[in-house]
Amino acid sequence: MTLFEMMQQAQNGQAMQNIARQYGLSPQQTQAAIDALLPAFSMGLQRQTQDPYAFGSLAQMMTASPFGHIFDANGDGIPDNARSAGTDVLSQLFGSKEVSNAVAAQAAATSGVGQAVLKQMLPVIAAMVM
Repeated sequence: MTLFEMMQQAQNGQAMQNIARQYGLSPQQTQAAIDALLPAFSMGLQRQTQDPYAFGSLAQMMTASPFGHIFDANGDGIPDNARSAGTDVLSQLFGSKEVSNAVAAQAAATSGVGQAVLKQMLPVIAAMVM
């Protein structure tokens, strides 16, 4: 299963619609944003699997905080602790806030979605991918 397929199936198939609604994007903009961001996630995950220590840290993060149980209490479709959990994932995958910002800038250039919106989306998508 690809990361894109995982995103399509996340939240019982509603993740893309929930992200669009949360950030005021059209379905096409959401699709373009996800398409632009997922290659960076794929590269980050691949990098983690090549380093036994990094892979162990990632696996520990996933088991210590089961991302599948992230709960959405306010009904906006975005799990309430997705941003904080996703920020931890971003740190693990990309190593620094500067790299996350560069990922958002590159995705903005290719997707047409604003960099500020993409910066907000990054941790949510990170939590969903995990």
